[in-house]
Amino acid sequence: MSFAWLAAAALSAGARGGLAPVDDPRTILDRVYSVAQAERGEQTFKRSCTGCHAATDFAGGVLASRWEGGSLDDIFEVIARSMPANDPGSLKPEESASVIAFFLHMDGYPVGNDDLPGDAAVLEKIAIVPNPK
Repeated sequence: MSFAWLAAAALSAGARGGLAPVDDPRTILDRVYSVAQAERGEQTFKRSCTGCHAATDFAGGVLASRWEGGSLDDIFEVIARSMPANDPGSLKPEESASVIAFFLHMDGYPVGNDDLPGDAAVLEKIAIVPNPK
């Protein structure tokens, strides 16, 4: 059996759906944060954000209505670079991700077991979609 034939068979199987895609698309419906992280995010929000924002400003579907079609990295970058207003960029990446988890939790998005990472490259692959709840 030739190597070329095996390679062609593998490519054909992949084209027919025989192989799983390498990068499955994820959304915020895919349990991307933990309750513990959302609780830490609430504390960070209270400590760093309430001088300018109320938590209710980010509840009731606001997240998806404003950011739908984007990724969590879009929100992460705004928080990481420009918040809090009195000390922009002072939050650690994990703190910014925890604040996002707090927002997701307030909007009733499904909870998982793992924390949302403070890594822009990972967050870029998690799409923002409305919560059908």
